[in-house]
Amino acid sequence: MNESTTHTILFVDDEKSILKALRRIFLDENYHVLTAGSGQEALDLLHAGEKPTVIISDQRMPGMGGAEFLTRARTILPDSIRMVLTGYADINAAMESINQGGIYRYILKPWNDEELRLAVKDAVLMFDLVNQNKRLTRELEKNNLALVDLNASLEQKVAERTRALRQIIRELEGRDRIQQYLMEVHPLDELLQTILAVVHEVIDITGCAFFLKADDERPEPEPAAAVNFEERLDADNHLALAEAVQQAMIMDAPGNPAALIGQYSYVAVPVRKGSKKFGALVAKKEGEAPFHENKLRTIISFANQAAIGIHDCKFQENFDDIEASLDDVLSAI
Repeated sequence: MNESTTHTILFVDDEKSILKALRRIFLDENYHVLTAGSGQEALDLLHAGEKPTVIISDQRMPGMGGAEFLTRARTILPDSIRMVLTGYADINAAMESINQGGIYRYILKPWNDEELRLAVKDAVLMFDLVNQNKRLTRELEKNNLALVDLNASLEQKVAERTRALRQIIRELEGRDRIQQYLMEVHPLDELLQTILAVVHEVIDITGCAFFLKADDERPEPEPAAAVNFEERLDADNHLALAEAVQQAMIMDAPGNPAALIGQYSYVAVPVRKGSKKFGALVAKKEGEAPFHENKLRTIISFANQAAIGIHDCKFQENFDDIEASLDDVLSAI
């Protein structure tokens, strides 16, 4: 078969003269023509790998008739277009071939050459249309599956984006509440506990705490304020947590070094204002996974607000001490 040939036609007849006549009719057509002198010979061709588009068989043949052959050919190549050549006297047998072999049409002997060409052309066209329909159906099914996956992905992305936006809104509302609270100076323990309450409410965490810096630049072992947080920073209990807090207090930029202790993961972020270091804000959650960057960013934003509040508290304490000293001096004069 040359490269330009697209379809194979198989003729089956026990008379060699008829096969030669059929081959001559399609000599100038762009088909690859095969012939077989019996049904069994034709079946052998099919089993050998030949895949004719159109199979045309004589009805009356010795050994294996056209009806039986076409029925068996159908099981091998169900997509082929099958036609039967029959004399007028064998029209009933032709009907049997149509019923059993899934015959596309029958052609009466003697045939008209032009009508036979048109019949084969129509059969080839039908074969192409059927296969194109199958291909398009497969593509449609594939595209539908891809569309289902795309919709599921889009729904997931929308859900994730919605959760992220809701988290941002909650964070902004929480920051605004703290900002309003910072408009006035409050005692340090009250300030820290108020901020922690907002942190615990806004962020999906198990607990949180503030650890302040001691005079020796190390974190105090007891939390200055806590929500659902009983941990102490001592070597006997939570050495890893103490090291994480110490690291947060001295590092230049906040990272995400999660410390795993038991069933909880901890993260510590610095509480500082400019060069002044006040301590660390520690959050904990269940599981081994590190804190998501959005959640970490929210914790850092609250830590920064806490630093402003702590700075103002300490400034007010220093101012009160100076004022008391001045009062003592004035009283002594």
